[in-house]
Amino acid sequence: MTKIALLSDIHGNITALKAVINDLKKENIEESWYLGDLLMPGPGTNELFDLLDSANTTILLRGNWDDFIFDDVSKLTKRDLDDPVTPYILMLMKYTLENTSKTNLRRLKDAPISTSAVVNGSRILLTHNLIHKNYGHELLPYQEQAHFDDLFANKDYDLSIYGHTHHQIMRTSSKDQLIINPGSIGQPYTERLRFRTDRRAQYAIIDIDEYGYSSIEFKKVSYDIRHELHLARQMKLPYYELYEKLFTEGIAYTHNQPALKKYMDMYGYRDIAMKFYDELKNGKSI
Repeated sequence: MTKIALLSDIHGNITALKAVINDLKKENIEESWYLGDLLMPGPGTNELFDLLDSANTTILLRGNWDDFIFDDVSKLTKRDLDDPVTPYILMLMKYTLENTSKTNLRRLKDAPISTSAVVNGSRILLTHNLIHKNYGHELLPYQEQAHFDDLFANKDYDLSIYGHTHHQIMRTSSKDQLIINPGSIGQPYTERLRFRTDRRAQYAIIDIDEYGYSSIEFKKVSYDIRHELHLARQMKLPYYELYEKLFTEGIAYTHNQPALKKYMDMYGYRDIAMKFYDELKNGKSI
């Protein structure tokens, strides 16, 4: 029997990950698998890698938010630059690149978006979203069954474990292949207003034996949100107010142009972001 922690979608939340790592100390975990979206929009950088290493993380995937850090900004159009979303992403890129070691950035850039493993005879697919696509909404829990069948890409895996949707999920494909999503450590989400105040860090533990699995446990861990916000302010996280709203309202403001423009104008982020954009476009290394 092999006991594995399934971790995903930290999104820079230092305090939530620390709480999960402390919770894991009470479990007889042999290794951890991380399913992507490690950085941004929260303040955590190098310490997140250290914490994952302390939990014997043997698989590290790269999520769509992680990809933002390595985007080729020369492809941005004038329309992109006039959209308040662009300075938001550029400011988070700037913060992350300036505060993350080159070793850790390389480690994340080289990480795959999907991989596979065989444990006690079970063939397991691990993805952030789909095998060849780490973004999109195909695998939200209320999507059609066909999307979950597509997750396996016609491969004969016994089970698939994915992240990205910030929901804890257990279901099957049409061929009865098991599908698990451990939820989000740093940024859980639900369409249900009744449950949005539940900001506990989510993860899962699976025991894999010769028959497939002996148990799957979905866990939620409380942590000090005020401490996380204190860290974010202390570390001068850009768009701090929008990070705070993640915890008070349970929704992200990534595409809320009026809210993004409000704080962009308030702090002069556009000018800072455009200077950073010019530096990246001209090949300046951070």
